[in-house]
Amino acid sequence: MSASWYDRGYSVGQRWRWTLLLATAAFFIGALSTFYWHNEVFGFLLAPADNKLSPFDGKPIVTAPTTMFGATLSLAVLGGKLLAFPFIFVGALSLLKPLAPRDWWRRFVAINAVVALFLFILGDVFVYYVMMPVSMRFLLSFGTDIVEPVITLNAYMELLFALFKWIGIVFMIPLFMNVLARMGWLSYERAKGFYRVGFLLTAFFSALISPGLDPTLTVMVAVPMYALYLVGLGSVWAIDPSAGNYLWVKTFDGWREAVWSKWLRFWRLPERLGYWLADKIANVFSR
Repeated sequence: MSASWYDRGYSVGQRWRWTLLLATAAFFIGALSTFYWHNEVFGFLLAPADNKLSPFDGKPIVTAPTTMFGATLSLAVLGGKLLAFPFIFVGALSLLKPLAPRDWWRRFVAINAVVALFLFILGDVFVYYVMMPVSMRFLLSFGTDIVEPVITLNAYMELLFALFKWIGIVFMIPLFMNVLARMGWLSYERAKGFYRVGFLLTAFFSALISPGLDPTLTVMVAVPMYALYLVGLGSVWAIDPSAGNYLWVKTFDGWREAVWSKWLRFWRLPERLGYWLADKIANVFSR
């Protein structure tokens, strides 16, 4: 197997130059492609609103002649950043690789980095397919007998990208908790200390990161955030199960074993009864 580009004896300066060169090329390719296909990209991003942003065929509006062009340029820059990010990501990891033991790097840094990226993308998928359609359907239909919703393009895009960013980070909570536990900075007892007030804390942080302090979005952020905290608590407990009884797992397991043992005794009762009768009959005929 041929060595990768960062394993071929390049110096740190050469690796930096390779990383910047590849990232710059990817940025321009992504930006130009996004600008060229901006109609399709905007159509994809506006799809969760389900044509409810305005009475003008459901399209968002602009309030200045330069708004649409400026939004397209901003979208192109974002597309360039997204395409350049994997090269910067891999390049940064390759620069750190010589500083860490090989096994530790492979099992801890590289794996957790990939998992973090996956969880962030999973959070964005949740925003696109669940949060935005549900929240837009409710918010844009509420009070329509009094007002007519006319949403600007910038307002919609700011909301969408804010949720992409924050919910992506929220979905990485279990990984953060697991990493801190493996490094010895977070114990199960300490993590469990937030259990009773966890939902209040998640509601507070959800209100902070929800654009405009909207109550619907706050609830839709708080519920998965608390669920992810419970998942993270379970990952911390899995490192040392003797540290506690996660969500009464040990209690339920004890109940399961008790019920299973009683069921086995009941199930084997006819068998034991048959053996007992056979012994009695054998004793009678042996006399």
